[in-house]
Amino acid sequence: MSEARCRKPSVLRPLLSAVLTAAILQACSSGGSGSSGGSKATPLIGQNGTYLFISTPDFYFGTLDVGTVKTQKIQISNRGADVYTLKSLGIESSKEGGKDDVEQYTTDIIDEVVLNPAEAISVGVTFQPITEGRKFADFTVDYETLQQVDESVNVNEQKFYKAKDLEDSGDYQAARQSYSDYIDGDPVTVNKRKAAIKLPVISESGIYGDGEDFDLYLDALDQRESGDLENASVQLEIIHTLYSDGYLADDALYLQGYIQLMDEKDYSAALQTMQRLRNEYPDSTYYDTALYSEAMAQHELGNSAIAREILLDLRYRHTGVDTLGITLAKDNLVSRLWFDRANEALERMGTA
Repeated sequence: MSEARCRKPSVLRPLLSAVLTAAILQACSSGGSGSSGGSKATPLIGQNGTYLFISTPDFYFGTLDVGTVKTQKIQISNRGADVYTLKSLGIESSKEGGKDDVEQYTTDIIDEVVLNPAEAISVGVTFQPITEGRKFADFTVDYETLQQVDESVNVNEQKFYKAKDLEDSGDYQAARQSYSDYIDGDPVTVNKRKAAIKLPVISESGIYGDGEDFDLYLDALDQRESGDLENASVQLEIIHTLYSDGYLADDALYLQGYIQLMDEKDYSAALQTMQRLRNEYPDSTYYDTALYSEAMAQHELGNSAIAREILLDLRYRHTGVDTLGITLAKDNLVSRLWFDRANEALERMGTA
């Protein structure tokens, strides 16, 4: 087994290259079909803990005809707060297999890949049996670790993934507690933002319920995080159409508009969505946010005069004193926030 290195400033600390898992594979000339195997993701443990995970610890390709080909995709993900450089993937002989078994498997060839926290890659493993009988091999990954945090930070990071698993299983209250514990642990990765978005939504479900609209909304959040903006928007539109009286209806419209404004840069669509939000849900807690977003969309569309009027309206909504040339916000945190944001945006536009 070759040696990899864990790099820190002025320190080199050795780590062994990882054999991620034994791949259990089978071929048979009779050509029957077999079931796909797999269990929960399993970490590799190295020095300081190594938090590389694979999506299926054991591969079972089922029963294939000799000469046929089947490829499965697996995901290798970084569930820690350190950085992992994947040097190469490989297929090696396992203790269960024969000496020729390894020749019947291939894996994608990758260039050097750097996995930052919460990042993942998908790779293919192909099985092409050339002889009858059960076949076994090991899927291997050579990697290096750039240690960036204390082990306690990596340990805390696992609470996020525990919360995600609990959420996926439908145990929302346990997920809420795990997300809360994670945030309390002062996380440092991008998962902190994801948890901060999920936690209030899941907390609300304890009050208002966790029906189909709730499941759709969580799916939309996950799809947006994965970059599937189209399906995220579809889910959000379904919520607004089927559950327009539900407690998540305004949340869904706002998130849809936010995706259009910030992710897709479709300013016309964002403008229309935010206007719908204010018109249909005038008591929504998103009213001010929608108003501010409309101003940003109008500015991006070249309608600076309209954007200025919207921002002035937003500032006026939160003005407590406006006399003798002195304009001050109302004496509450929310009003001070929006008063200042409106002023800052006006200054950026040169129209204050």
